[in-house]
Amino acid sequence: MAAATDWLEQILDAGLTLYGWASNQPRRRTLSGRGTVYAVEAPVGGPDRRARWAVRHYHRGGAVASFLGDRYLAGGPTRPELEIRASCEARARTIPTPAVIAGAWYPAGLFYRADLVTELIPDATSLADALFASQRSPQRIRALAAAGRLVRELGEKGLRHADLNAMNVLLGWDTEAPKASVIDLDRATMSETPGVALGRSMLDRLDRSLRKLGALSGRPLSEAEWSALRVAFEHTA
Repeated sequence: MAAATDWLEQILDAGLTLYGWASNQPRRRTLSGRGTVYAVEAPVGGPDRRARWAVRHYHRGGAVASFLGDRYLAGGPTRPELEIRASCEARARTIPTPAVIAGAWYPAGLFYRADLVTELIPDATSLADALFASQRSPQRIRALAAAGRLVRELGEKGLRHADLNAMNVLLGWDTEAPKASVIDLDRATMSETPGVALGRSMLDRLDRSLRKLGALSGRPLSEAEWSALRVAFEHTA
């Protein structure tokens, strides 16, 4: 991707971060997630020729977020390097995940900060938003079935996602049956023992995420909705 490499070098040579560049784009949109994610018009073509890119700044999660915020300890592979590597391996195995365009990291003493740019699936929503940002509808059943099929596929193709949750399952709604993709691969690895058992361990993580969000939103999944998720996982060909 020579065009993207040239674009990246121009941004960095100008003393900008990728996230800073995105924040200044006149037709940017904001997306929900851990911190603000910018959707910007793609200045050059990417692998999937998407019209827009998603630009996010890495933020810590969990207990360390309160005192490290967006900083990561330097030494070893950076978050963008890990995510680019995992994304390339996943796509080589035909796992549905948006193409990574570029990543960058910026020294900060003993730490670094980092940004990532991926192609943006049009009209996509996270599983969390599809289930808990609106009232109950038939879309919830279809969303959960798509998520179940995705988790089965991840296991069978050997991708171990260390933090699979309702925020990093992405649903494209360009057809009546949504197509699920996985994002946030900076902690993902390829397993030497792919199969249903690997998928089931990730389904358990997703289950915990859905129960937590259901309780917080006051709209827990119904038995029919849980069934849609589990049946799709168990019976995907």
